[in-house]
Amino acid sequence: MWTDHVLVLLATVSVLAVVQSLFGVGLLLFGTPVLLLVGLPFANVLAYLLPCSIVVSALQLATTGGLSLEPIRRDFLSITVPAVLVATVAALLVGSPRQLKLVVGVVLLGTALTRLGRARRVVAGAVRRHTRPLMLLLGIVHGWSNLGGGILTVIVSASYDDKHSVRRHIAFAYGAMALVQLVVVFTTARPHVGVLLWLTLPAVAGLVYLLVGQRTFRMTREHGYQAGLTALIACFGTVLVGTA
Repeated sequence: MWTDHVLVLLATVSVLAVVQSLFGVGLLLFGTPVLLLVGLPFANVLAYLLPCSIVVSALQLATTGGLSLEPIRRDFLSITVPAVLVATVAALLVGSPRQLKLVVGVVLLGTALTRLGRARRVVAGAVRRHTRPLMLLLGIVHGWSNLGGGILTVIVSASYDDKHSVRRHIAFAYGAMALVQLVVVFTTARPHVGVLLWLTLPAVAGLVYLLVGQRTFRMTREHGYQAGLTALIACFGTVLVGTA
């Protein structure tokens, strides 16, 4: 692999691991378009980023109470995970539709705007009433494009108010989706990756979480966290619309 690509990978993982440390998502959603723009094949992007995302998600779960199958997690396992599996296989075989990024981006920008005012509770109520269809949409979008983090954030933030619950549930879902995708990638696409780099990047992501991300999360106040979450959703939408 070119030296420039290695540097871009290291920089991307280091920066976005901080974002994912705070909000539970970031490495895949922001990392995927960046690495595609520098010329890496989609399968290679997945092969490099998924282990990093899994490591950060696992550390978040380990430091915030572990696993429990609450209703939202049961719906996720029964609806989203199969959709991710099927959609990832489809993406590797036929590619991802371009229109998907634009549609999801517009929806996320609209969601971010509603979180700024009193309409937030109305939107949150609508999301809670339609959680299962949104879980299915999440699986399809994430498997097909690796860009479902914004939808996941919307679903979870509508169900939980405190930052610990929000990040814990996002980490569980994001990690599970990444595991499914990683298995599919290496059993179907068999990407050519540098072994040393493939092992180094997850270690970098884990160190960033332990040394920077977790400390920053603890210092962030609830109001600031929710404002940051809104900004993150808006950024997701902007990135998707801008790269559509």
